[in-house]
Amino acid sequence: MKKGKNYITFTLKLVAIVTMALILAKTAPAAWYKFDRTAEPTFKEEIIISPGETQKNILAFGSRVVVEGKVEESVVVFGGEITVSGEVGRSVVGFGSKVTVRSTAIIREDLVVLGGTLEKEPGCTIGQDTVFIPTGGKFASEIFRKGIFFQLGTIFLALKLISLFFGILLTIFVAGIFPRQIYFAAGKIRTDFWPILGTGFLAMIIYAGLILLSALLLLVIIGIPLLFMAILAGLVLKVFGGTAFSYFFGESFLRAVGVKRMPHIIWTAVIGLVIVTFLGLIPVLGFIFSLVVSLVGWGVAIRTRFGTLDNWFARKRS
Repeated sequence: MKKGKNYITFTLKLVAIVTMALILAKTAPAAWYKFDRTAEPTFKEEIIISPGETQKNILAFGSRVVVEGKVEESVVVFGGEITVSGEVGRSVVGFGSKVTVRSTAIIREDLVVLGGTLEKEPGCTIGQDTVFIPTGGKFASEIFRKGIFFQLGTIFLALKLISLFFGILLTIFVAGIFPRQIYFAAGKIRTDFWPILGTGFLAMIIYAGLILLSALLLLVIIGIPLLFMAILAGLVLKVFGGTAFSYFFGESFLRAVGVKRMPHIIWTAVIGLVIVTFLGLIPVLGFIFSLVVSLVGWGVAIRTRFGTLDNWFARKRS
């Protein structure tokens, strides 16, 4: 990151980079289903772009990606390994990946590594910014400098990635089954943000009290079903509200980076979820951001009764 750059500006730019990479440089919704491999996510396989070979984009999960030729737009890898000795027309983005940039490499825009490792050889060309945030175990070890925190950091990052995986599955399910409700609720976040945030805050306080009461009543038979119902209600609120917020966040940033034709609601919500998850890994600010996301998610689910009412608490007009 360039010296003296404002932290907020950097964060917004980082999100813009990730968003643009994830939507594969303004590809249309149908691009996710094209037979052309350049527009499809790739899972756990080796991808080698040989000298003289050209590919448009690379989006991979747990893969080893070697760029010796040319990628016209972006390279995005979750986990796995990236080695660049050729040319990338836009950005290289790695999440929890081992990234190596050889001396002959040319990256026209940004190099972004969140977690994992980064090795840059002298002589490589990076057109704009290099961003390296050592999340997870490495970040924890740099702060605490003692063994147990390294393990805790690694476990934390692993749990985050597992949570993201299941979160994507739930987001696809909820956005696919209830697209109108998600769209409606996301719209209310945009127009009634502060009332929704306040509703979520009150709901969290009440919910915490209910959980505490249920725990105290565990010795009584009625406490067991009460605790079970409270946990179930919390999960339902979290899943629906989280999906609505993910769609709202994904759509907002896609519009902010100039995308005119939105992907399908499912993929917009998934993009939003991925960005929200990794923003939550930023020290201190990430915790505050995640708390706000939870409050807004709960608030919009309750206030709109899961996307079916304009405002559940509004007085009925005669």
